[in-house]
Amino acid sequence: MFDGDIRKLFDLLDNDVNKIREFIQKENKKKFPYLSGTKICNYWLYVIYQYTTQQYRNIECLTVAPDTHVCKSSLKLGLISEKEFQSNHVQDIVIERWQKILQGAKYKPIDIHTPLWLWSRNGFKEIE
Repeated sequence: MFDGDIRKLFDLLDNDVNKIREFIQKENKKKFPYLSGTKICNYWLYVIYQYTTQQYRNIECLTVAPDTHVCKSSLKLGLISEKEFQSNHVQDIVIERWQKILQGAKYKPIDIHTPLWLWSRNGFKEIE
């Protein structure tokens, strides 16, 4: 697709985060099996944004990438309950909570992914 140049997809969809996710996660899910998941699609778009010159419209719509570590960190911080953590919908719950908490803040939900991931990955070590 797009002659192997993902930038053509971005251009076709006006560099709009919401349109790009809709295209990858819903309209063409089978063509993007590794990118169509809730966590990886957002993180992939974020990495492209952080490490290239790619600019997006609606960048604030990138959600936190709710992987295991982000979900564990959200539990540790009291953002979700143990029951919610055990839920089949934990990823959606975590996304919604972080969007609500960061609404109007200078940080976007995706900005907190790496700190939360590292904190959990390292066993929630206390800062000394």
